[in-house]
Amino acid sequence: MKKLKSVMDRIKKEDISKIAQNLIDILEKGSNILPETKKFVGNWIRTTNGEKNKSYYDIWEIVLKNYLPTTRPILFRSTPRIYKNDRISSFTSSLICADRFSEGKGYLIICDTNQSLKFEEILCKKGNYKNSFYPITEILKKAKENGGWGFTDDLLNNYTGEEEYIMKVNFDHMNTYKYYKK
Repeated sequence: MKKLKSVMDRIKKEDISKIAQNLIDILEKGSNILPETKKFVGNWIRTTNGEKNKSYYDIWEIVLKNYLPTTRPILFRSTPRIYKNDRISSFTSSLICADRFSEGKGYLIICDTNQSLKFEEILCKKGNYKNSFYPITEILKKAKENGGWGFTDDLLNNYTGEEEYIMKVNFDHMNTYKYYKK
């Protein structure tokens, strides 16, 4: 995994904005994926939280402030502990997937995005969204439908089913449940 991390360390400051805008444009305008964006998405999916550096989060920060999704799924995340609000994290729309990651320990976070985004479009302007999320799963689905976009078959086949979404944690708009073992 060191090789993946070193690739992300070399992201130039101007590429951060370019990748973020491309992620938005893919879903809003049907744009083609740029090579830098493809590398970013692949590295994001394959690296653990400890391997992700500031560049990853800078990109998602831009995307989440400027992208308002058209769908409103219920999203889940399992976590070993409760942490501060505003942490950018991966969620899933699959309760089974979140439960599998938990191994029956820690907490389950649930976010009804229909409720959390109810007034986002009315009260916030593009560039100031606070409760938005990004459906990274849609990038993988689009890639599968369009010849793979250069992603490996392994990535497309093994990670599409995780139904991954990127979102900032905001416990004011989420429910948290502790796993209980009998």
